[in-house]
Amino acid sequence: MSKGFSRRAFLRAGAMASVGAMLANQGFSPRRVRAQGSSEYVYLSIVTQVPFWVDHRAALEDAATLLGVQGTFTGPVDFDVAGQARQLDEIVARNPAGIIIFPGDPNTLAEGVNRAVEAGIPVATVISEIPNAPISVHLGIDGFQAGRIGGRMLAQAIGGRGRVILGTFQSPNVLQRVEGYQAVFAEEFPEIEVAEVVDDRADPAYAPTAYAAAITANPDVVGIGGTDGDSGKGAALAVRDAGRVGEIQIVAMDRNEDMLDFIEDGSIFGSVAQKSYTEMFLAVHLLHWLNTDALRVLPDWRSAGVNILPERVETGVMTITRDNVAQFRHNS
Repeated sequence: MSKGFSRRAFLRAGAMASVGAMLANQGFSPRRVRAQGSSEYVYLSIVTQVPFWVDHRAALEDAATLLGVQGTFTGPVDFDVAGQARQLDEIVARNPAGIIIFPGDPNTLAEGVNRAVEAGIPVATVISEIPNAPISVHLGIDGFQAGRIGGRMLAQAIGGRGRVILGTFQSPNVLQRVEGYQAVFAEEFPEIEVAEVVDDRADPAYAPTAYAAAITANPDVVGIGGTDGDSGKGAALAVRDAGRVGEIQIVAMDRNEDMLDFIEDGSIFGSVAQKSYTEMFLAVHLLHWLNTDALRVLPDWRSAGVNILPERVETGVMTITRDNVAQFRHNS
């Protein structure tokens, strides 16, 4: 391709032509969609300072471009659950077309989700759920199963025996991944013992300190399993500073660009990555199809009082190793 014409731009152009033809055949257009009200889809996240959100943001932008709508990414820069709840109320007040949420604390967001739905705004969640809330669809991984996959990878790296550290932070789906690690060790690798579970706060500045302290307290550990996007790099820095690269094997979570370097050089054995782009791309489309009646399940699903979207879309995980890490780089 010529200079100045990116692969993403090429794909967008082709996809927009295909989607435009599909919409025309179904009897509605982007112009009609906009005439029906707001065309803004808001993604409300938390700890937005970390690099993990790059795939969600790219998918939000790409989906919005394809559909001819506006995509907005927002949320507290740190783990401020009260702040996230306040932002949800502010978003509801401006009446967007739809809201997608990664909840920091489901309990603080439940009332805001109720207000959104009462106002006619469809809500989706990604990664972690908000139990008993009237959301239209949840998209994400099974955290427990993702932890099991990580546990097997770490067991492979350490030869199926030894003491290990697990890293996490206080988000429901992430904590389920810890449970998955623990379960697979108990069931399949009884010679692996979890020495400590570290709360790294999903904070890239704090995580290396947390893992360094855990390594000092447990000098005989042979592995670290991380369950959030910042655990891998944090563990790798702590292991490097302790002079124990190669002695302590690491399995990370997700595909943060600054973590992939450590897989490439062998400091991290591998990673279990969510399909974050897929989650967000589908979430925007599902809410938009709901708003535009593109899914002709019933003549009038609103009058029927039913949800025509799938309640759950399990997106699964991808495993990253030194052999395929180049494919997970975030190229423009």
